[in-house]
Amino acid sequence: MSKYELLLLLNLPFVIFGLLKALMAYRTKLIDGLTFILRVLFWLIILAGLIFAEQIYTYLYNHGLTDSSPLSLPDVVLATGVILCLSLCFSAYSKIDAMEKRFSDLHEKISVLASKNKL
Repeated sequence: MSKYELLLLLNLPFVIFGLLKALMAYRTKLIDGLTFILRVLFWLIILAGLIFAEQIYTYLYNHGLTDSSPLSLPDVVLATGVILCLSLCFSAYSKIDAMEKRFSDLHEKISVLASKNKL
């Protein structure tokens, strides 16, 4: 197994999880259509980068755009860590956004109740 295949296998669960998470958020109306499309597009770009990583590196090396060595095992671990961090950031952002919406709804209800009590 090449290091590029290992990179794809280690990161494929994060991409699938990100896509499923976006789909679930869209179906439960936590995000709108544009946000859903942007999230799916983001994870598909990550997936394409993982699938074509070896070809991208070969292209960059042949055209003199990089002088780095081919993918090493620490690079695989680093890339996996970066994708894990991106996944965690999206998850945290989603939770914070949902909590913010809930907080706004609760604030609105309290304001309505407070204004009714004053009358």
